[in-house]
Amino acid sequence: MTSEEEAVLRSEAVLRSEPLLGNPLSICDLIDALPGNGEASTRMSMLELLPLQLKRAFRISEQNRAVVRFRLQDIGIASCGPVFERVQAQLGKIEARHDEFRLELVGHAVNRWQNLYRIVVDLAFCRGTASLIIFVVLTIVYRSLRLGLISVIPNLFPLAMTGFLLWVFGQSLEIVSVCAFTVCLGIAVDDTIHFLTRYREKQSVGVDRRQVIRRSFIGVGTALIMTTMVLIIGFSTVLLSDSRDHRIFAIMGILTIGSALFADLVFLPALWLRFGGIRKSVVSGNGENDA
Repeated sequence: MTSEEEAVLRSEAVLRSEPLLGNPLSICDLIDALPGNGEASTRMSMLELLPLQLKRAFRISEQNRAVVRFRLQDIGIASCGPVFERVQAQLGKIEARHDEFRLELVGHAVNRWQNLYRIVVDLAFCRGTASLIIFVVLTIVYRSLRLGLISVIPNLFPLAMTGFLLWVFGQSLEIVSVCAFTVCLGIAVDDTIHFLTRYREKQSVGVDRRQVIRRSFIGVGTALIMTTMVLIIGFSTVLLSDSRDHRIFAIMGILTIGSALFADLVFLPALWLRFGGIRKSVVSGNGENDA
């Protein structure tokens, strides 16, 4: 048995050992299916009798390349990640025993798995960077470090809430999900800016902080609710689409925008009331100071 055949057979055995991978086929299986007896190495000349396309599906002579093909169950690319990792580790051991060969796990499914990993890493980096930028910009614009810190929480809540729901329902993170996160994060920040701007306008009047928050809530709360309802209704129409990616984008948009509204109307006023600083006193009509 040649080194090539041994490497191919060992690679095929690794693929057969994984329950989620099925029906691995290689050049050795093709030769074994031909009439005659003996090892595959003694019957390689019989490959010349086969159609060119069939031969090149398993072996490309000019590239010194042999291919082992296998099938993959359609259960979601995220579930195949551990399988691919184990296969790559075993292929690395085979490659160490055959220095003249380089073994790679390739294919559309493998590429999607690798891209999914990059998406997760990029998502964590981008969301962290976006949160930092939001904090810096709001701190500079409103000239308040405390306000900048408080504004980060309601802007991260939609991301955390939607990610938690994905985990609860066993859904994997996909490219379209990341796109929905990116779009809806801007909408969440916009709602936060509306509330904080109205708060600073009311704060200049010099009334009690609780009253300022209540008036800001009344002033922009209706607008935020109506805007969010219009967006949710618009996204809901996409749920009727035949495209799976469009439906995922719509679901992610509805969840993210809805949780952003909840955070801006519940968390933001409560956090600002609790950590916004010392309340200003108000001079009542009888000349006494009220807290």
